[in-house]
Parts: sequence; structure tokens; C-alpha cells
Amino acid sequence: MSDKIKVKIWGRELELGVTYDSYSGEEILDSQKDAVKAFVNATTNVEKSLELVKKYCLTENSSDIGASTIDNIFKFVAPKYLYVVRDEKKHIVSIMCNYKFDMENGIAVVFENEQFSKIGKQDIIL
Repeated sequence: MSDKIKVKIWGRELELGVTYDSYSGEEILDSQKDAVKAFVNATTNVEKSLELVKKYCLTENSSDIGASTIDNIFKFVAPKYLYVVRDEKKHIVSIMCNYKFDMENGIAVVFENEQFSKIGKQDIIL
């Protein structure tokens, strides 16, 4: 099940697909829909995650980047869709991104209850 929404991520207005963690025929939980709405409104926390994403890139691939700072994160990280975990108690939304230096695994920027939680290869959430 996938919807499209407009969301501001790292200073850019993007239209991203939303993928809900559910089996075929399973209803999307109200808590999952609420998680997306809350995430879209948590713009300050999403913007704050930009520095953590830059730090991750510099830690993982500083020699490939060839600089000690990143001016434009979108040169290396491209948000592709939001992934919403099936959880009735917590809102868990991840920004699933292509990553220039690991196209196979990409990266996931995970938020729990609208707060940054962790960043890593996409399999940390899938």
C-alpha cells in the first residue's frame, strides 16, 4: 500500500511515496496513518536530523566525499519514500534514501514518535 505526500525534508519540499508495513490484505492501522501525519508536522525535528545525516556520511565515506563538510546533502543522499512500521503504540517512520556510496543498501533515517532515532543501512528498519 502506497500513498504520495508532500513533506519538507532538509529544506526541500518533496513529494514522496509512503509505504506501510503490512501484509497483503491487512488493513493499514490508524496509528500508522497518524504516524505519517505527525511526521509531516514534525518539520523542526526532521530539519535537525540533517546535521546527523551529514555526520553519518562523513563518518562512513569521508575519503569519497573529499571534504570535511557537506554543503548540499542531496549530492549524496536522495530521499525516495517514507516507510511506516506497523506498531500500535509508537510512531515509527523512516526516510528511505538512495545513498551515492552504497546504492545497493541505501540509508534509512529513522524517527520514533517524531524524534530522530537512528541512521544506517535500510535493513535496520526493513
